[in-house]
Amino acid sequence: MKKALKLALIYLIILITGTVLGTIVYSLYLNLLGFVAGREINLFNDTEIFQSLFFVIFCMMILILPLISYYRIRHPGGVLQFVVYLVLCILTWALLMPCAFNLRDFCVRKFTREIKTESLSPNYFRQVDDDVYFFTREFQVKQKGRAAEAPVIIIDTSENGVVEFKTMGDYPSLDINQKAKPFREVQVKKIFGEDESPIPFNFRTLISMIEGGYSWHLSHLLTLFSFVLLLCSVYGITSFFDWRLLNTIMLYIITASIIIWNSFYFAAEFEAVRNRVNNFGMFKALGGIVNEPFLFITNIFFALVLITMGTIKFAVRKHAQRIK
Repeated sequence: MKKALKLALIYLIILITGTVLGTIVYSLYLNLLGFVAGREINLFNDTEIFQSLFFVIFCMMILILPLISYYRIRHPGGVLQFVVYLVLCILTWALLMPCAFNLRDFCVRKFTREIKTESLSPNYFRQVDDDVYFFTREFQVKQKGRAAEAPVIIIDTSENGVVEFKTMGDYPSLDINQKAKPFREVQVKKIFGEDESPIPFNFRTLISMIEGGYSWHLSHLLTLFSFVLLLCSVYGITSFFDWRLLNTIMLYIITASIIIWNSFYFAAEFEAVRNRVNNFGMFKALGGIVNEPFLFITNIFFALVLITMGTIKFAVRKHAQRIK
């Protein structure tokens, strides 16, 4: 009983502390994305806190069940602990997650937030490939409806380069803005590296899929159900091996695979394959019931595999205990 209740307490502790710390870290990241050299640093403004809070809340609720499954590896309990885990699963996905979406939408409607993009500051050298940009004064809007403009000296540092002086508008298509993405300042991009590997999963894609599931349209709800069932079923492998380290590694690999698969499935790179498979045989027949039949089938299949593994291991262990 004590271990079962402690699992619920750990759930609350991880969810609250993870959300608070995650919001602080992610708001700092957003501040870094919009940082411009020479501008005043404004940490923890309301817009960044709002964006960070709800993004982190959704991420934490996706990860919270695998996290307490890890706690269960370290502190295994009996059937009552499993019952508490099921209650936490239902609480997370049937109550907390939809409430978080409703709260976010309420805050969007109720509170207005100013989203301001800082213009590039003057008197700084910014290099993009062979060109060095030097803005001589602040950007100013000279004509309504057009981007702010500023005079700039462009120094071509190649072998036959020239120096050019002209007025430039702060358009997103400019090299100095394009090469800085996802940052605002190209100098910051150079600090963090220009050839970083892309992250193989996208929490925003997952959050979008989850939000669509709460539209209460059966086809979307079934897709969400398959993802939730698969994510919750990681509990089944928390005691699969007698060595806890192997259980931890297995839990990490399976959780990462679930998140990567369910986010990459909606990626543009996978769209052609997704459409072809969903229009084939059994998947096409299921298309009238569930909006992503291939994803639904794969999620349900692997969820049943994990649940079966956990059930068999539990039965074998109980049988071994009775023999002893």
